[in-house]
Amino acid sequence: MDEPRRMTFGVEGMDCIECARKIEKAVLSLDGVRQVRVSYTLGKLQVEADRDKVAEDDVRGVLKRLGYGSRSEEAPLEDFFSGSNRRLLITIASGVLLFLGAVGEFILHEPLLYLPAYGAAIAVGGSYIAFRGVASLRQRYLDMNVLMIIAVIGAILIRSYEEAASIVFLFSLAELLESFSVARTRRSISELMDFAPRTARLLREGKEESVDVTDVRVGDVAVVRPGERIPVDGEVIGGESMVEESAVTGESAPVAKAAGDAVFGGTLNGSGTLDVRVTKHFEDNVITKIVRLVEEAEAAKAPSERFVDRFARFYTPVVITLAVATMFLPTILFGQPLEGWFYRGLVLLVISCPCALVLSTPVSVVSAISGGARRGVLFKGGLYLERMNDVRVVAFDKTGTLTTGRTVVEDIVPFDGYSARDVLKVAASAENRSEHHLARAVMERARSEDVLFEEGTSFQAFAGKGVGIQILDRIVYAGSPQFFCERGIDLSEWDELIESRTAAGATVVLVGGEEEMMGMLTIRDTPRPEAREVVEGLKDMGIAVVMLTGDAAPVAEKVAKELGIDDYRAGMLPEDKLAAVDEYRKRYGTLLMVGDGINDAPALAKADIGMAMGVAGTDVALEAADVALMGDDLRSLLFSVRLGRTARRVIKQNIATSLLVKLALTILVFPGAVTLWMAILVGDLGVSLAVILNALRLNRRAVTRT
Repeated sequence: MDEPRRMTFGVEGMDCIECARKIEKAVLSLDGVRQVRVSYTLGKLQVEADRDKVAEDDVRGVLKRLGYGSRSEEAPLEDFFSGSNRRLLITIASGVLLFLGAVGEFILHEPLLYLPAYGAAIAVGGSYIAFRGVASLRQRYLDMNVLMIIAVIGAILIRSYEEAASIVFLFSLAELLESFSVARTRRSISELMDFAPRTARLLREGKEESVDVTDVRVGDVAVVRPGERIPVDGEVIGGESMVEESAVTGESAPVAKAAGDAVFGGTLNGSGTLDVRVTKHFEDNVITKIVRLVEEAEAAKAPSERFVDRFARFYTPVVITLAVATMFLPTILFGQPLEGWFYRGLVLLVISCPCALVLSTPVSVVSAISGGARRGVLFKGGLYLERMNDVRVVAFDKTGTLTTGRTVVEDIVPFDGYSARDVLKVAASAENRSEHHLARAVMERARSEDVLFEEGTSFQAFAGKGVGIQILDRIVYAGSPQFFCERGIDLSEWDELIESRTAAGATVVLVGGEEEMMGMLTIRDTPRPEAREVVEGLKDMGIAVVMLTGDAAPVAEKVAKELGIDDYRAGMLPEDKLAAVDEYRKRYGTLLMVGDGINDAPALAKADIGMAMGVAGTDVALEAADVALMGDDLRSLLFSVRLGRTARRVIKQNIATSLLVKLALTILVFPGAVTLWMAILVGDLGVSLAVILNALRLNRRAVTRT
């Protein structure tokens, strides 16, 4: 099968789930379309189709027939209050005409004034509704526009012209305000992308040249002057400066950058000029990936959203059936006047609109996710956002998570016949090919002392234990005391020394082979300064805290005691952590595993929520985790849990408000206490606005440090 054509459109005028479903159904009906994905919260349409059957104009034509505009994905969002916003102009005109009609009827009492004014208000304001409604009927789709058309026609038939005009204006106003609120949510997401500059200043053949950022190639050298944003991810090769990385990590404190340091596209350069060698294309930048992940997060629906979708499928048909029954059954069965009950049925039709209900969850989720992204917290979907509310236990990896991960070789102890330099040389030779944080500490110490290591052969890594390598005619190892004991090597001569160092909280790495031992290195890693605050914060929220580490028991005990962690396990291999995750889930419930995203990948995958921290620039971790903390500040974990709890609370508030208001109005319809304009003003406009504004609080909360 040929590779499909993939097309992405920005859709104008799509502001609710009903719009999205209608568009999806219509585009899917095109011959050659394979897959359609519509996001109304993001205003995007993605289509996969056969290249020889479906072109972009075909999709645009479908959108136009349905009453929606289209733009390219790259095109900026239009200003809501621009003169080109046809819906805004129609709503204003309809409101003015309704006002003139009300003056003519209730003040001047002149039918020749108010009847034409009402008629014009209905014609002007209803044109947009009628167009959308007819398009929906052609697709055999019953949406709110169709219900409004029925309600307006019904009001005209019973000569309630002011009601008909009021329906048109208030519904147009409700749609307009809903569109404005959704546009704000979309704007908050698009602003993430605004951090990335559109142009880059490149150094080519000794001259500076300004080019479009999409034309920048890996290996190019970009010149970033003070106060400018770094265009793409790269490595500093010249200059020194302080760089503000809040766009990526959420942390506003500037970070010192010099030759050899990594920098990210979209971050703000301080007072120095930097020469940056480009390491990633624009499409692979961290900022670009963040935006893409936020956009894709809508696909992983929250449990509340799935419930609302299922409920709405039954709610609307039931209420419509009730409305039709209300219109005619009292007259047929009991001889009641038709006009009064027909009017009540029209009111029920208006109330049947589930807009506020279906908006209650997705707007809240997108608002929270986009706000979290501003703080350097990436949720891979509403599922994980809501699940944060259910977390009962947090399992931490130690090294690089609770501790800084910047381990250093504190001391080198040579054994008989060897010098400290000999021990370091062999250790560096063995650890040279390892990616373990202890190996990096050994290599940094070797480089600082200008120790030249040897390139050995037959390198072998033993997960969680150590490494081995052949140097010339012998095999040497670097690893934990347990690793050497497992190989049958007698360490009794140095037991006291090893125990004293581990008791002091250091990690011991022994160096030697089966023939003889050469010495040992003591390596230390310090806890993060904010780690104890985070542990205490979790406990205050009623969440249990455990630590799972591969380090020796004395090291683990010292760190756990310092941070206030009562439950910890040491000397754990990857498979041991998997078993521990299962055990703690059974004991406490929903488990959040926090690790570096690579070494702890199995445990992260096994947990209910896997959270990787400090993953800016780490592609594997960014893609693998359910929740990714871009920065190294562990307090973002507390923020994530609080945001998840607040999001769940807001979602419940929105669902409850929507259902209770609809129920109350439905009950009040039968004694005749609810009019058409009240049904729209309260049941549609009022509730929808309340739901949206409540949801937008999550975005504001998200950009404020908690």
